[in-house]
Amino acid sequence: MNKKILAALVLALLMTAACAVSLAAIKEPKEKTLEASNTYEYETLKIQIDQWCYTFNAKESLRFFVANIYTTSPDQLKTAFAGDKYSRNAVEATSAIAARNGAVLAVNGDYYNYKEDTGVVLRNGELYRDKKAARDLLVIDRDGNFNIVLGGVYQAGMGQQWEDEGAQQVFTFGPALIDGGEILTLPEKYAPSTRDTQREPRTAIGQVDKNHYVFVVADGRRNDWSEKGMTLQELQLVMQEAGCRVAYNLDGGGSTTMTLDGERVNRGSTARERDVSDIVYFSK
Repeated sequence: MNKKILAALVLALLMTAACAVSLAAIKEPKEKTLEASNTYEYETLKIQIDQWCYTFNAKESLRFFVANIYTTSPDQLKTAFAGDKYSRNAVEATSAIAARNGAVLAVNGDYYNYKEDTGVVLRNGELYRDKKAARDLLVIDRDGNFNIVLGGVYQAGMGQQWEDEGAQQVFTFGPALIDGGEILTLPEKYAPSTRDTQREPRTAIGQVDKNHYVFVVADGRRNDWSEKGMTLQELQLVMQEAGCRVAYNLDGGGSTTMTLDGERVNRGSTARERDVSDIVYFSK
């Protein structure tokens, strides 16, 4: 057998094994309960939000929300900045940004201004930053399709190329969770931590099919509601079970927020929303 082919097969087997080990380490809940399921229909938009509770033991539970969004046009998937401008310092609550932009359903974004010296920021078709990125990127093209660019693949000038080709959004946070419907092996060194024991509040976005998208928001750090949060490995499984062919992790922790028609859906980790730099939302 050709040595190059053999080496490729070995590498593929190792990657599959690494993924299997990671998923096998997931802590299986004792009970999975669908606590609520509500559908909201607008003239050009349909949203179904399911509230789940995973119970691990008497002192540990996990609550998260899965929103399936059906649009009539890819243009309904949009982003917005705090203060309506690209800025290193501008921050606002997700609900405030959403209200000002007439968002129906919104989640916090990728906190682009946390690190201004790296990554690509392209929002609603306009390029604001085009710098070397070691992180995984999510590119949303003019047709609303999600495309993963893994860390290390980015080259200088790609952001400009994407803008020229009509890309609408580029996010720099990650890691990427699913591509081609398959769960990705998470990088060992990443921030946030990819350890399978690291439970945090999470926000993720995904695409199932044309004009069909998914938001997942997992609460955490909230006693008697969702004590710790969700691991990235659990998040991968939830996104895959939702049918996502592509899924991507956004900023989480205290930033994790979902709003519907101006009202907060999740409880968050604190009574007050954390101010963030940007949101992802759907319009009518």
